[in-house]
Amino acid sequence: MAQDSNPSAAEAQAQLRYLQSVYSQQYELIENEIATFTIAMGAVQRNLEILESKDKLANSTILINGDGGAYIEASIKSVNKALVYVGAGYLVEKDAEAAMEFLKGNGKKQEDAIKKLISEKEKIEKELVDISYKLSALSPEQSGIR
Repeated sequence: MAQDSNPSAAEAQAQLRYLQSVYSQQYELIENEIATFTIAMGAVQRNLEILESKDKLANSTILINGDGGAYIEASIKSVNKALVYVGAGYLVEKDAEAAMEFLKGNGKKQEDAIKKLISEKEKIEKELVDISYKLSALSPEQSGIR
């Protein structure tokens, strides 16, 4: 008995549901990545704001969060240098201006990454809509279309 080269409606539906599941998982992963990059961008922006107002911070008193709900009062003499995270668990000491430039570069890279992720997310959304239409066309009685 020869196999039919055209998939049956049930096989086509199973393939579409599988694709729908894969695309849904990819969509969720991309949304999580966008959220992670957005949080990281917020941290970069806050650090930039601190460094940009470094002259206002000189000779002031601040509270440092010391974990476990404890805060430590400290005096700032001046803000001339910063330790900047460069990846892989490493911090590099930079003067305040170089630290700001480095952080601005990181912010731009994160912004570009978010734009690419949003573009990919939009492509997946279109695929999911297309799959949904195909599924509803294959089984109008299940989708409520008669």
